[in-house]
Amino acid sequence: MISADMVSTAFGVQVIKNSQMEISIQEWSNLYKNTASWNNNRIISLCLASAIAREFSRLVLAETEITADGDSYITEQFKKLIPKLSVMVEQACAMGGIMIKPYLANNQIYTDTVLPESFFAVDFSEDTMTSAVFPEQLVIGKYCYTRLEYHRFDPEKRLYTVENRCYRSSDKNALGSLCAFSEIPQWSKMKEITVLENVEQPLFSYFKMPFANTVDPESPLGISVYENAEELIRQADAQWERIIWEFESGERAIDATEDIFRYNQNGKPILPKGRERMFRTYDIQATEKPFIETFSPEIRDVSLFNGLNRIFQRIEFNCGLAYGTISDPQTIEKTAEEIKSSKQRSYTQVSAIQKNLEFTLKNLLYGYDYYAKHFKLSQSKSNLICTWGDSVLEDTDKEFNRRLQMVSAGLLTKEKFIAWYFHCDEKQASKYIPQADALFGGI
Repeated sequence: MISADMVSTAFGVQVIKNSQMEISIQEWSNLYKNTASWNNNRIISLCLASAIAREFSRLVLAETEITADGDSYITEQFKKLIPKLSVMVEQACAMGGIMIKPYLANNQIYTDTVLPESFFAVDFSEDTMTSAVFPEQLVIGKYCYTRLEYHRFDPEKRLYTVENRCYRSSDKNALGSLCAFSEIPQWSKMKEITVLENVEQPLFSYFKMPFANTVDPESPLGISVYENAEELIRQADAQWERIIWEFESGERAIDATEDIFRYNQNGKPILPKGRERMFRTYDIQATEKPFIETFSPEIRDVSLFNGLNRIFQRIEFNCGLAYGTISDPQTIEKTAEEIKSSKQRSYTQVSAIQKNLEFTLKNLLYGYDYYAKHFKLSQSKSNLICTWGDSVLEDTDKEFNRRLQMVSAGLLTKEKFIAWYFHCDEKQASKYIPQADALFGGI
């Protein structure tokens, strides 16, 4: 794995990533992949980290419509990105942020999603990343080839430079020595330096979580949505292991002396077929137990599950989720005010992520526009249109019935009701209203 120090030495720049951030990013990655340090044969992961990231992604994109308003080329190219958004948002929530990098191939615009462990930030300007290095590795024969792709934006000269360097090494954890791109068939057409002119902003976009960095307060990089709940997630995994052990250790069994069973040719008692698990035998001469005794202890499931549920609630609070998202909803939300407060916390968190996502997609769309114009595939400028739903805070079905009753009572026009439901203006909504038939055939 290429380190930040190697990249800094290669280009003579200071990479924005200290050792503590590198450790945290690796921990978030392990949690997301359910391979935390405490997970082993005894303590199995409940997959809470990935579930939390996925739930945030679902809430962010629920009832959302995202389109690019431009000519047909840009609209079609951007449309290919939409199905990937759920995974991209999930990964960004888990890892604190991701890089989205567009590129052109065969007159089509594609996007690469780069996780924090696979790129190195070099420079920021007002919380916007302006320079970064993207490493890529290939193993061919006995050598590991590393390509470092350095993107840097100069706002004063309006220049965007992409510099590529290739290294060959027998160790994948070291850069080794510089080599020619011609040695690697997949990279043989790579240019060492490409300079693009009249660029107004970076052609890549960094999607960051809108939280203060508690790992490194001076770092402009984002942190995971579950950064403040890592220890609680460990406690939940450990508590779940206790629950499983409680049921396993409390399994009903029958303790019986060996002499009440038949013996096989090896001198071992023959237990009832299919019920071997239920019987535990012992030598009557070695104990004063009765000939047969039932083992059936009381299971302490209620207290153990209550403890797990309390941990779930602390995880929800620390992550900014509403109570009942992963905990048992029947044990909380006693009053309407408590329900509103809990949902408001989740709504605020989700709204902040949505704003950052919209900002990221606007920057990304600029990259689409620039590449399309530079390679003469499109000349029009496009705009991003985002419509965010409010289902996090409101129950859509209840709101629908409430507004429908207002229409029936004459307190709300049909046009306004339809405009709200279909996210359009009242002029368009009027087209949805069927025309009333004339009485008596128009007489």
